[in-house]
Amino acid sequence: MSGQEQYWVIAADGKEYGPADLETLKQWAREGRVVHATHIRKSSGGTVYAGKMAELADAFPPRESPSAAPPGQPPPPAYPLATTLPSEFRVWEFIGRGWDIVKPHWLVLSAMFFIQMAISCVPYLGACAQFIIGGAIMVGIWRAVLGTIDGRKPDVGMMFQGFDRFGDAFLANLISGILIVLGIVCLIVPGIILAIMWMFTFPVIGETPLGFWEAMRESSRLTEGYRWRLFLLALACVLVALLGLLVFCVGVFVACAVDLAALGLAYRFLQAKKRQAAQAPA
Repeated sequence: MSGQEQYWVIAADGKEYGPADLETLKQWAREGRVVHATHIRKSSGGTVYAGKMAELADAFPPRESPSAAPPGQPPPPAYPLATTLPSEFRVWEFIGRGWDIVKPHWLVLSAMFFIQMAISCVPYLGACAQFIIGGAIMVGIWRAVLGTIDGRKPDVGMMFQGFDRFGDAFLANLISGILIVLGIVCLIVPGIILAIMWMFTFPVIGETPLGFWEAMRESSRLTEGYRWRLFLLALACVLVALLGLLVFCVGVFVACAVDLAALGLAYRFLQAKKRQAAQAPA
């Protein structure tokens, strides 16, 4: 037994349960106690999402079962969120609840945005680095923020945990960026619409095995029917960022964390709404 890989399940409150051998872990997955988005720590080192472990590929219930999430979507969290989602899409309620989520972890979450900005500001190399690794970093930051929403404690190192999806993150950043810029050049409005449609591409990449184009399509599906309200939420986020600039400019990093937490709550809200619609009787 000592020579076998051992696994620990990391719960929403950060507690670890284990060790468990592979067969036990598979059984937990079949029972729904471990889902695709569950964090698993291996005895050989490193923490990964259960859905990304090849050894669990055949252990999860089929996606097409009524209780499972539709194809391409992460399953509903197996634990309560850190905050209750609103019943309706209310812009300032998302912002307020975003602040409630960030407040206990403001230093860690704002540090991520500070580091991201610092990388971009490196003379000569910053823009190039941002172009190459910016997508992967955003996947990591999204994972950290969504993990905080789901009840896990964030740490700065999480922002660098998106490199397992480097290729898809890079292509999503490149392709969506080019198309959005072209849309802005073409009378501005098309670019804004594309930006709203694809605003959840990075969290989809971070939570699912979908490729970059499928992730962009999934983001488009999630935002359908809510794009005007998402546009208003984006405007509110800009206002919050501007207010952050007034606090000796340092507040902008906290404001960015609040904005992304608000968008993360909107993302979880839309996932819940689309899932309910998919499960509703015809």
